[in-house]
Amino acid sequence: MAEVEHCCHLHTLPKIPPTEYQRLYFGAEFCFWRFPIDREILEAIDWCREAGWGMTLVTPTLNQSELSELGSRLERVLPQFGENDELVVSDWGGIDLVGTIRSDLTLIIGRVLSAQKRDPRIESLALNLDDHEYFRNSIWNSRPSAELLLELGISRVELDNLVQGVVALPKSLKGSLHLPYAMVTSTRNCPFRSTPVNQPCPAPCGELFRLKSNDGGQPLLQAGNTQFFENHQVPERLLELGIDRLVHHPQLPH
Repeated sequence: MAEVEHCCHLHTLPKIPPTEYQRLYFGAEFCFWRFPIDREILEAIDWCREAGWGMTLVTPTLNQSELSELGSRLERVLPQFGENDELVVSDWGGIDLVGTIRSDLTLIIGRVLSAQKRDPRIESLALNLDDHEYFRNSIWNSRPSAELLLELGISRVELDNLVQGVVALPKSLKGSLHLPYAMVTSTRNCPFRSTPVNQPCPAPCGELFRLKSNDGGQPLLQAGNTQFFENHQVPERLLELGIDRLVHHPQLPH
């Protein structure tokens, strides 16, 4: 019988792997300048081998210059990936790029590309059944989009844990649900960035801060260039929704 796989997205690797997880998510979903360097990725691969975990490297959204730089990095690290390792692409341009380096690699579509309706205020709206269904779906619930992934050989998508819930994925797809931080929006106009777009960003980023509005909704959490809300409620009957993987974030993603 199928079971739900529990994964952990870590930015730094502990000496002793947590026993409740089976897979490491490592990398950056939203900011290219926080994507790990070669040495850090190779160390993460070795760490996974020692722990007996699978490795999932997460790549961010990209502009053209970043796409070229990412290609150079992946050329150096992807040859070390094993059959239980994966790559998450958060930018359509990354699919062809990876194919030129490792055509046999398992690719996953990142949650940035899911087109989910992420505003936490949706929970307070008075919705009829059709509206509720609309606000719970993603781009992958569209037949043409699901068929496109099938043509590309991609069978897994990353999803945010919406406050209004999610609908079942098409049978051709499996989903990974991220907890507890759901992305709301991301931008290149990072409030902590003062250098030109084509130059490295000074590290570390500024401190986390909370954004509150007058509508009484839950606060948004801003880390770097991306805003999130928190949702610890795990949907019921995950496998019936096509979700067979939970990705736990001990701290805000970047």
